[in-house]
Amino acid sequence: MNRKQRRATAKGTRSRGEANAPRNAADDVVAKAIKAAQLGVFADAEAALDEVLARFPDHVEALHQKGMLMARTGQVEAGIPLLRRATAAKPGEALYWNNLAAACLTIEWSEEALGAARKAVEIDPAYAMAWRNLAMAQTDLGRHRDACDALEKASALAPKDAEIWGRLGLARLALDDVARAEVAFARAVALEPANVSWLGNLGALLVKGGRVQEALPHLERAVALAPDNFAAALHCGIASTLAGDHAKGLRWLRRATSIQPRSDAAWAALADAAAAAGDQAEALDAARRAAEFAPADPAHRTRLQRLQPGGAGPDPAHRTRLQRLQPGGAATQDGLIDLVIGNVSLSQVDKPRADEPQGIDLSRSLDRIFIG
Repeated sequence: MNRKQRRATAKGTRSRGEANAPRNAADDVVAKAIKAAQLGVFADAEAALDEVLARFPDHVEALHQKGMLMARTGQVEAGIPLLRRATAAKPGEALYWNNLAAACLTIEWSEEALGAARKAVEIDPAYAMAWRNLAMAQTDLGRHRDACDALEKASALAPKDAEIWGRLGLARLALDDVARAEVAFARAVALEPANVSWLGNLGALLVKGGRVQEALPHLERAVALAPDNFAAALHCGIASTLAGDHAKGLRWLRRATSIQPRSDAAWAALADAAAAAGDQAEALDAARRAAEFAPADPAHRTRLQRLQPGGAGPDPAHRTRLQRLQPGGAATQDGLIDLVIGNVSLSQVDKPRADEPQGIDLSRSLDRIFIG
């Protein structure tokens, strides 16, 4: 190469570098926005991303980060179109599809979430969070077998993720696979012992299997951690009553009715617990409220008739059940199908979604900034 050719090459290289300089600077601004969002300084993050998008409307990572930021700050519907644009611009990026799925799940756009999560795992079959989001969409759509399969894959990929094990427990329970649901919930509790949802699920499942004494420590820990959690209070009250601790059972069932005063299930449980404790006045009042809030339920009407003056009194089946489950009783697995107080089924305590989308992947963001 002669001197003239070298000069022309150098000039071309400088020109390309100068042309790319604004884009590289934009990438730096996006990186700063990501760090601001990680620190919870959302206003600074939004301002930085808006600055980039004003100059480069198709900057893929800025679109992705702005969509995630809006989803995380309660503007999910406004953020989803930005996430869609990111997936359209870079369809081979599993991270973008996963975060679109997570945003859609937050507002129960389950079909779109299903498609986005499925795309994410097709691109990256080792992406545990995407498998979890796929399972959540399948659960929302009633496809429990598919959800269970997806969570089995996720748990193999991320065996120390308590959320995956807890949701696998729910999926197995939906398929009546009670023994394996218990294993999954126990694994979730071992990994995250302060998680009220998994403690409550495991405790409720143990009660349903007639193992009240094993259940109580989990349920008591759940209500200690979250005394305002309705399901935890309800199940702890039921388990305490079954274990013969009427005072504690009544305390937590009263708490449950104060948290959700229109829950017929809580009032029904309180009615039967009060009757078991010999407080006929409270039992009758609670039975009336259960019947008031669910007048079409025949079990509530029957309970009310039995507890009214001149009625037959508390259902002897309830007393027999209590006796069988108390220490030294003859509790067996034959109570699994209908081990209840009154008409209150001890089913899973589903984990409520937090305000911030739970399946958004923040861990992969920093190494995805440099978009050409």
